[in-house]
Amino acid sequence: MLPIIMFMNGLCLMVLEMVGARLLAPWLGTSTIVWTSLIGVILAFLSLGYWLGGKLADNLLTPRPSAHHEGKEASAPSPALHNKAKGVLARLLLCAALGVMLSALLQQPLLGWLTAQSTSLHVNAVLAAVVLFALPGLVSGMISPFTMRLAITSQAKAGSTIGRLNAISTIGSIVGTFLGGFVLISWFGSREIIYAIAACYLLVALCTHRLPASAWGAALVLFCASLGFEWIAQVHAAATHTTTLETPYNTLRIQEGFYSGRPARFLSTDPGSAQSGIFLDNPQELMFAYTKFYRLGTALVPHPSRVLMLGGGGYSVPKWLLGNGGPLGAGASLDVVELDPGVTRVAKEDFSAPLGDARMQVFHEDARTFINRAARASNHPTYPLIFADVFNSHYSVPFHIGTREAAATMRSLLDDNGVLLMNIISAVEGDNGRLLRSIYHAFQGEFAEVVLLPVQSKYEGTMVQNVMLLAFPQKGMMTEETLANLPPDVRALYENRWTRPVAEDVPALADNFAPVERYMLRTQ
Repeated sequence: MLPIIMFMNGLCLMVLEMVGARLLAPWLGTSTIVWTSLIGVILAFLSLGYWLGGKLADNLLTPRPSAHHEGKEASAPSPALHNKAKGVLARLLLCAALGVMLSALLQQPLLGWLTAQSTSLHVNAVLAAVVLFALPGLVSGMISPFTMRLAITSQAKAGSTIGRLNAISTIGSIVGTFLGGFVLISWFGSREIIYAIAACYLLVALCTHRLPASAWGAALVLFCASLGFEWIAQVHAAATHTTTLETPYNTLRIQEGFYSGRPARFLSTDPGSAQSGIFLDNPQELMFAYTKFYRLGTALVPHPSRVLMLGGGGYSVPKWLLGNGGPLGAGASLDVVELDPGVTRVAKEDFSAPLGDARMQVFHEDARTFINRAARASNHPTYPLIFADVFNSHYSVPFHIGTREAAATMRSLLDDNGVLLMNIISAVEGDNGRLLRSIYHAFQGEFAEVVLLPVQSKYEGTMVQNVMLLAFPQKGMMTEETLANLPPDVRALYENRWTRPVAEDVPALADNFAPVERYMLRTQ
């Protein structure tokens, strides 16, 4: 039984660590800061658990020498002592199960309260990880040395016993990593996985030693309380017209409400704001102000034969491009690169994405992977228009999309008379504009001319807002004559351009150095 305990403990802990990020995602996102907090907290309490578990095992399993054996090595633990130790081990396994269920119980009230009290992502991520995962990490750490000590029956074979059980535990961790990442998260919800982890710990505890009825009662109470909170959350979601879905890469929230006084539906992949939306009375209309800036591209390159869209989201821009009277004609093609197939499925079912249009081809892969492969293809065709709207957690452009190397690859895929437009959420000036400036300098090094177009206000340089980066492969493409020939509403978009100098206080992002998370930290 002891090798099974070590295997299952390693497996369950790794699955819990992976699904733990999903529990935090709806409130804190999935940035490097969240992952760092989660891994660091679990490792800290694992270390404490190793120390406490070892001391507990020694105190319990080291018999006291009798008076007439004073000064001699203590005798081996008696069968009664071994049986008592197995009872303690079963209780540790039970505590691990209760700790896992407690994380599911506390998830919604704790994270809702934390995000309401503090806007610091660092503080919220660490506190959430401590409250939700400290107990499972601590008890899991105690189980490991306690099990090893219980397995040692001969000092001559102590080393091989410890090595064998450590190897078995590590194999369990490996299985848990691939099982969680490749199977469980792709097919089951976070709460279902949490309950499965708790059930595994309970089953192993039951097989280790008989547990009192009070232990099972505590487990039942926590399980019922978790179900109760889940039911309350579902009632609240129904009342607010909110649906939460999990995909292989994201936790998605679909919510109905109003935008500019009109009925609308929103898609959120991160806390705080919607990433996509549609007007329910006119699904083809562009809703958010920044999406209308893509009209600059189709005005400067009318009737493009091919368009590349990096980032699908709710497919609002592809829907506009392909819609009735849209910029793409019957013979044109649109390549959309969207990492998450779950997002594409939701876009089709809830956001009227035109997946049946023969002109559009969807590639479910990372945007950088796609452009790298496309650029390496022999005699690869180029695109007259490239649109980019790709984001990680907390609205940061994935570091490998904003680097100088990525800019060079996009330039190689763009026609010499083409246009590139990228959406960035950032300020232009001040500390909150470091990300934008680093991406700007990266693209400035690869394109002949780069223009910044603040969407909400071209005068508030320190305001965090949508900023469209407009890049030209040749100088002089935006002449006075070209500008005068644009439709008045499109010309007004270009007149929103940033005219003050862009500070050179941060280096261009590069594959080797791209501190996106540090640049994204808000100072206010």
